[in-house]
Amino acid sequence: MTQILNEKFIPHFPATPFGLYLSLFWGNCRPHHFWDSAHFRNKFFLRTMLMPGLTFKLLKMIAGHQAYKELLLSQPRLPCRIHRPYLSNRVSRREGVDAIIHHYTTVTALLGMSRFRTHLSAEGLCLAAFEGKDEQTYLLTLVSTYKLDREGEASLILRRQNGQMLAELSFTLCQRKGENALIIGGLQGPNGVNAQENIQQATKGFHGLFPKRVVLESLMVVAKYFNVQSIYAVANDAHVYQSLRYANRKQYMHADYDSFWEMSGGIPTGDGYYLLPSSSQRKNLEEVASKKRAEYRRRFELIDTISAQILSAIR
Repeated sequence: MTQILNEKFIPHFPATPFGLYLSLFWGNCRPHHFWDSAHFRNKFFLRTMLMPGLTFKLLKMIAGHQAYKELLLSQPRLPCRIHRPYLSNRVSRREGVDAIIHHYTTVTALLGMSRFRTHLSAEGLCLAAFEGKDEQTYLLTLVSTYKLDREGEASLILRRQNGQMLAELSFTLCQRKGENALIIGGLQGPNGVNAQENIQQATKGFHGLFPKRVVLESLMVVAKYFNVQSIYAVANDAHVYQSLRYANRKQYMHADYDSFWEMSGGIPTGDGYYLLPSSSQRKNLEEVASKKRAEYRRRFELIDTISAQILSAIR
């Protein structure tokens, strides 16, 4: 089931990049209500004229993809992704296009079409379902959602079984410095009046691991499967909302990214990112105080359980 179920405004999906461009501009193909707006479509037309080569390179990938329809319904702003800041304020438009194409090429090849289509659905691809110390069931899903599209093409989302979001991490696979890499563009926790209470309860359920730490550990497993050699994460001053275009959205940045990346073993690269460890960094139990060893052991067992489920789900 795709994220956008109402298809009455989508009579066809042109088979060529130029056909898709015209269909989107004319309003014949409207994968989301964004495209109902003539103002939105006119901006797409004009910005494409300013950067035709890069836009049509992206449209070619979309129109030629085996899951073309599902991809466009799941990511309705994908055709105009590079017309605005994307992933971080350090990514150029050319780098953005190359990253997007690399991401979908890699994910499609390694997940296979069935799982790829599932990760485009509203429910996403379930990677793990596990029970915490609190006997609550938690779900980890890989999903491609337009709601987080500024920060990455895919997201790992950790929820309670009742749907309560605890942490979501958005990323894009890319080529960086001549190697397979991954850039984390966003990491968020829950909002609302009970957000802190929900985090505290989940942390207890995870034997002292914060929900954000659980999704980061999970990402390392996914990254290894996708043959990623280096994991980068945006620093505070490089977040996409620090771009001039999004000056009015800085209020949405509640997290101190730098502190979390440093706490997770990240090293600042000096160009707006942190280089994170590519695998889980665990304390030697011999070095842990005896009264805390049992808790650390349970943490490691929890991560091992999640990791095994992830690999089973994506292989």
